[in-house]
Amino acid sequence: MTENILSKLSDIQNGDNANFDFERAIALAERLDFLDIQILRKFYITGKNYPFDCQPFCFPIFYSEMKTTHKLKISIDALRKRLNNLVKLDLLIKVKHSNPMNYEPIRDKTQFVKAVVAKFFVINGLTKFL
Repeated sequence: MTENILSKLSDIQNGDNANFDFERAIALAERLDFLDIQILRKFYITGKNYPFDCQPFCFPIFYSEMKTTHKLKISIDALRKRLNNLVKLDLLIKVKHSNPMNYEPIRDKTQFVKAVVAKFFVINGLTKFL
């Protein structure tokens, strides 16, 4: 899976995707922290093939999964703020008029977000954890 993400990253960097803003991906990778990247991984990197490569989440289920599976030590409000910041950065969609709140990946930005995640791990020397 690591090789798959890194190969797609090199394809994008070499110009296979003309609409891809590689400089913005690097800037975002430098700005985001490890928790933001883990959140993005839950939405965009499921390890499955298209069209199941992205996963929407209902907020209470997402919080409980992050808390139990990933041993996340953050309050529910702090996680909600993180998700809202990712929505402001245009990396996730907040579904309007849903109760409980739902968040979805942006299908058109799948390759961009995967590149941001990969670049974060490369920049921080964590490629073995991809």
